[in-house]
Order: sequence, then structure tokens, then C-alpha cells
Amino acid sequence: MVILSSLNTREEAAQVAEGLRETLFNPFSVDGHELTIKISIGISIFPENANDAAELVTQADSAMYAAKREGKNRIMYFTPEIGFRVHERLGMENQLRAAVAGGEISVYYQPEFRVSDSRLIRFEALARWTHPNLGQIPPGKFIPIAEESGLISHLGANIMHQACTEAVRWQSIMPYPVQVAVNVSSIQFHREDFVEEVSSILLQTGLPNELLQIEITESVVLSAPQNAVEIMNRFHAMGVSLVIDNFGIGYSSLSYLPFLPFDTLKIDRSFVSNLNSKTDIESMIRTLIMLAHNVGMHVIAEGVETSEQLELIRAFGAEDVQGFLLGRPTPNPIDVFLIPPKDSA
Repeated sequence: MVILSSLNTREEAAQVAEGLRETLFNPFSVDGHELTIKISIGISIFPENANDAAELVTQADSAMYAAKREGKNRIMYFTPEIGFRVHERLGMENQLRAAVAGGEISVYYQPEFRVSDSRLIRFEALARWTHPNLGQIPPGKFIPIAEESGLISHLGANIMHQACTEAVRWQSIMPYPVQVAVNVSSIQFHREDFVEEVSSILLQTGLPNELLQIEITESVVLSAPQNAVEIMNRFHAMGVSLVIDNFGIGYSSLSYLPFLPFDTLKIDRSFVSNLNSKTDIESMIRTLIMLAHNVGMHVIAEGVETSEQLELIRAFGAEDVQGFLLGRPTPNPIDVFLIPPKDSA
């Protein structure tokens, strides 16, 4: 925190902030490594934004977090709109906390099928929050709040327990094993006791280890590569499979794939949705599938919504597919996918 006591104009605050950012961005040498620091800065001005020191600091803090959400390494002034968003987020956090504590976060399951014979092989577990007044809250809205507030670990464990419990039911109905895939956040994955937590859930629910698949994004690995690889190897030793989710967006780097112990690569839906409209997307998906196969990985293509997309994915050689064409998320996969319909005759 920096206090500027003699500004002539509000723009001078940004000039000081920019100077701090440039100074800190100069490389630091630590144990022979060059490190740079990127910073997000929030600015609040007295008496324009607040009438007391505590409120001034709170508003500057809110502007700083707004800068981080906008992409980090930037400077933002506090505005009434930011204040409203902070108030709204705090209210949402409190309601989410109550929903998690009360077991109100449910799990929906979206099927995945083997391309070669259309065989159901897996369900992906998806968190859903039905608010009593606001209705369905999109995961893209409440999951980030859970991560920022520290609720994600409790929420994630709850989702995994529900998913594994449900998956045990499938095994008694199906003539062959059906996996469950569970998405895991970076905060969950890098916890010291995460592997033990998953092992405990599998033991409590009775789900065989090989029927659990953990999905993580590229950012989870790249945020702490060495630690991530150690955790992944421990899961491999247990028989739990690992998927790199949403591949093709964000940090995507083909160079690191051969060195990470993933079992499966999941091609992001944004690529599949453009299959019929952009010819260069076809070449990109072919390349991703070929690369994955070359390093011993299976491929899941998500977001398949048309029969034309399905045929192209089949021709490209992906093993598994997922999408609305084949099945939407449902809270009752047994009724929809696992129990064959009765003969109306």
C-alpha cells in the first residue's frame, strides 16, 4: 500500500503507479535465475471515493482485484461500478457458502461415447447450483467465487464424493465398467493432502480407482510444473487416469505434452464448434490428435453438436466424443442412459 499525500491531479496517482510497475518489472536475480514481477494496482482517491482511511483502503483493494480480474499487470481506479460488483460478489459468496454448507450444490452428468462403436464409456460430473431466487447460477460464475473465497476445496471434495457414490450405482446396472470424470481446480490439485483426500473418497464410496478420471487444465500444471508432475505420478500409481482439459486455449504449448504424464487430451469445444466453418480448424484438430497419439495419449473431442462434426471427428481418429448431439448433462444418468427403454409393444 502506498499513500500519496500531496497530489495535484488524480492522473498523478496513475503516474506513480506506472513508475512502480516499471521498476518492479526490471529482472531480479535469485539463485542464478532471472525473475520479473508483474503487479496489479488499484487506486482510490480522497474525498472523491471515500471520506475515511478505512474505506479508502477498502476501495483501493477492490480496484486492485478488479485489475487482476481484467487480466492482471494493470492499473485501475475505483469506480461506483466496481463497488457494486464487489458488493454483489460478497453477497454471492455468502449465499454460496450457505449453499455448500447445506449440500445444495448438485451434480449433473454428461455422457462420453467411444467413437468406434458409440459405446457409453464415461460420464463427466458437472457442478450445478440452483439458487432459490436466481435460478440456475452458471458454473463460470460461482466456481471463480469459490476459488477466490477458499470454498473450492470443500466444494470440490463434496462434488467428487457425490460423483464417486453415483458411479458405484452404475456398475451394478451396466454389463461393463463406466468411468466418472471429475474436474479439479488448481487450488484443489496443489493441496498437500489432495491425493490422500481422493484416496479416502474412493475407499469410502467403494469405487475402483481405475474408474475415476481427473480432469485438469493446462494452467494447473504450468502454475507449478514440478509439484504437478509429482502429484500426477502418485495418481498414476493408484490407477487413477488424468485428462488435460480444454486443450487448445489459454497457455497451450505443444512442447510440454510429451513430458507430462497425462493419459488423455480433451480438445476444447471452441475448436469443434468451428469445424464446419473454418478449414484451418480441421488441420489443427488433425495435428492435435496426431500429436496426442504419438505420445501415447487418447483423445476426447468435446462440444460435438452436429452429425457432420461427429463424422469429421471419427475420420480424424479421436477415440471418444462428448456433446449435445449425443447427450446433455442430466442429474439422473441411470434413467436416461443406463436403463434401456421398455418395449412399448
